[in-house]
Amino acid sequence: MSKSRRWIEKLLLLAGVIALGVWIWSMASHAVFQQWESFVFDRKVRGEPATIAEYIAENSGKIATDLRAWLGFAATPAPPMPRPHLGPAARQPFLTTEPIVGRLTIPRLHLTAMVREGADENTLGLTLGHIPGTALPGQRGNVGVAGHRDTLFRGLREVTKNDLILFETFAGNYVYQVENTEVVKPQNVSVLNASVSPELTLVTCYPFHYVGPAPDRFIVKARQIPQSQTEPELSVRPRQQKAVEHKPGLKRVTFEVSKNHSRQVSPGISLALTGIDSSHLRLNGWMWVMPDRRTIWLRDHSAREPVIFYGYLDGKPRELLITSVTANSVKGYLLVPEDPTADISPEPAAHRR
Repeated sequence: MSKSRRWIEKLLLLAGVIALGVWIWSMASHAVFQQWESFVFDRKVRGEPATIAEYIAENSGKIATDLRAWLGFAATPAPPMPRPHLGPAARQPFLTTEPIVGRLTIPRLHLTAMVREGADENTLGLTLGHIPGTALPGQRGNVGVAGHRDTLFRGLREVTKNDLILFETFAGNYVYQVENTEVVKPQNVSVLNASVSPELTLVTCYPFHYVGPAPDRFIVKARQIPQSQTEPELSVRPRQQKAVEHKPGLKRVTFEVSKNHSRQVSPGISLALTGIDSSHLRLNGWMWVMPDRRTIWLRDHSAREPVIFYGYLDGKPRELLITSVTANSVKGYLLVPEDPTADISPEPAAHRR
């Protein structure tokens, strides 16, 4: 009996290790695929080539920094990697079997995901899917988008009325405002019926924490509104105070910086803006960090991505996040250690403008 029990324990341990490996692979594949799709989308919007070599050249520094942070090393961000010369072989595009429809963002929920055509399991296993037969963004009718409740649409459980949804496509950007949510049976496909005015319907399984195939569907209904009326509100805001609550020992400092200007956003940390692309929520600029006299370059930086860096002396993290982007300025906040002895000191006058 003792020998059999040991074999059972080993088999259970092996099963647990395999399950953990499958889960890690699933999460990693989602993250890599989404990052690649977003890179391809941005490149095509700007009319630039989207190749694997270009992707590695653009993201190598970020990947190394993220890996060090994930492993727990208090290291400074790697300097920007020079872009290598791309020969003819390296310029071959990465081929995809399904077209990219666009990128969907719900700023308040910090939910951003690429959308592809199709709602089959192969598509939804890696991305959101535009439901065939429904309208496309910008068209009159009902745009249907489906996603899994336990991956990309996990954050939908916190969606509320009047939340803004940005749908970026190659044809243009469209803004929708949530009107209501409801729970229906899978057979109720009337939620996808076309309407007179442009609207968006998000579909995922329900309940969100159900184990196994969920019996119902969670529906989010949103109507299209003019983007010009929402520019101040269409920001990449964190969920109400949750970003700070989940980071003990850090305090939040808000700031606003104008284009072609720099300012000290916190003692020893300055931010400068050299360019803003408000339509795609991207910016160019740099951060100056004291006392290690370090420059962190922000090149074609997405406002959706926080900038995480570590103190030179105390090894504590700092996090900068842009929460609002307009044509002439950006707003955001900086999370810094509450400890007044943290390794930051006033910025030299030479770096103030």
